[in-house]
Amino acid sequence: MENQLLKQLANFGLSEKEAKIYLALLELEAATVFEASKQSGINRSSAYVVLEGLKKKGFVGISDDKKVRRYIAASPETLLLAAKQAAKKQEDTKLGIESIIPELKALHKGAKHRPIVKVFEGENGAKDVYWNIFSSTGKDLKTFANPINMFKLISNFIELDKERGRRGIKMFAINAGTKEMIELYKKNKPSKPYEVALIPEKKFKFSSDMGIYGDNTFHFPGRKLWNSH
Repeated sequence: MENQLLKQLANFGLSEKEAKIYLALLELEAATVFEASKQSGINRSSAYVVLEGLKKKGFVGISDDKKVRRYIAASPETLLLAAKQAAKKQEDTKLGIESIIPELKALHKGAKHRPIVKVFEGENGAKDVYWNIFSSTGKDLKTFANPINMFKLISNFIELDKERGRRGIKMFAINAGTKEMIELYKKNKPSKPYEVALIPEKKFKFSSDMGIYGDNTFHFPGRKLWNSH
């Protein structure tokens, strides 16, 4: 019987020592620290600490006897009231969470699709962007750029383009159809697979170089690089 009582009091939230002291006080009605310690089988120093803890929780009171400090267990109904209050608080919390689930889901969805912007500098930054392309899940690279800028910015641009070809990443490129660009393609064709469209320079002037791969985009304005997804 006592084990069952201890188990239920533990489920309520009392520690084993608190439960034993509380049961001891119920049996004794009023007890000193020594008496509660002896009845519960808990050493005196621990019993005192436990009794004071139960007093703070409102489950133990003090007798009116000023000569001898005696502890009195609160009515078991006090435990029931506390349990009901705790259950109501949990239910209120549950209802509160349920009421804001739509807003939480909206925030979560927004966070997953919120762009991450990274800024790269110079040649090493440009190389980092290309290696990001190689490690992405995308199977193609769409560019809107002037490869002349890439050759000026990246010393081993041809090797990086060959790596793209080896990895089977198809490039779809829209380039400015300048004389310089046409001569460049005669000397250095992109690595397969690729498709290139040349736009007359007078009709389409490029203010920056851009690319799309996977769920990422990159921009090459001047010598600074932006990478976002």
